Amino acid sequence: MKRTYKRAVILLVTLAMSVGLCFGLAACGGSAQSDEQMIRAELDKAFGVLKNPTEESIKEMLNGDTSSLDELAQYGVDPVEMLKHFFGHFEYNIDSVKVDGDKGVATVTITNADFQAVMNDVMNSLQNDQEFMTAAVAAYQSGNEQDLYKLIFDKLFKAIDETDQLVTTTTDFQLEKKDGVWDFTEEGQQALMSSMFGGMDFSQL
Repeated sequence: MKRTYKRAVILLVTLAMSVGLCFGLAACGGSAQSDEQMIRAELDKAFGVLKNPTEESIKEMLNGDTSSLDELAQYGVDPVEMLKHFFGHFEYNIDSVKVDGDKGVATVTITNADFQAVMNDVMNSLQNDQEFMTAAVAAYQSGNEQDLYKLIFDKLFKAIDETDQLVTTTTDFQLEKKDGVWDFTEEGQQALMSSMFGGMDFSQL
C-alpha cells in the first residue's frame, strides 16, 4: 500500500505542478521600471489563481493546453478542488523585483503547508487506519484504480487542510527575458516549485 501511496503522491504533485506552474511573465519591453512592474503584476496574477482558482482562470493560465486537466479527470480529480487543498494555506509577498537587461531576480516570501511532513505523516499512518485499509484493499482487489487513488487523494487532502505545519521561505527567483517575454530560468522554476510546496524535496519522491 505504501508503494501505491507513493505512486499516487508523485502523480498528484506532478499534475499539480503542471497546472500551477504553466505561466510566463509577459513583458512589453521598455524601461527597466516597466519590466519590474510587469513582472510584479504577472506574479500577482499567477499566484492569485493558486489562492482563488476557478476553472476559467486555470484554463487561461494553461494557455489552451488542457492535457494535464484531462489526465486529472482520468483519476477523478477536480483541478479547482485540488488547488484549493494544495494552496489553502498559501500566502506570498513580493519583496522586490530587480531587472538588469534581459536578466531579473524576484525575491518572494512564500508560506504554505509543509508537504513533506504531511505526506510522511499520512504514509506512516496508513497501516493503522483500518477503515481506510479495508476500503483500499477492496478497491485494489476490484481493479478500480480510480477509486483507490480517490481514497488516497481524499486522505491526503484532509491532512493538508488540517495541518498546522507550515513553512515560510524567502527565495530569489531567477528570471530571463526571451523574445519580449519574461519567464523563470530552470533554476528559478525549481526554486519556485520547492517554495510553493513548503520546501518539499522532490528528489525523495
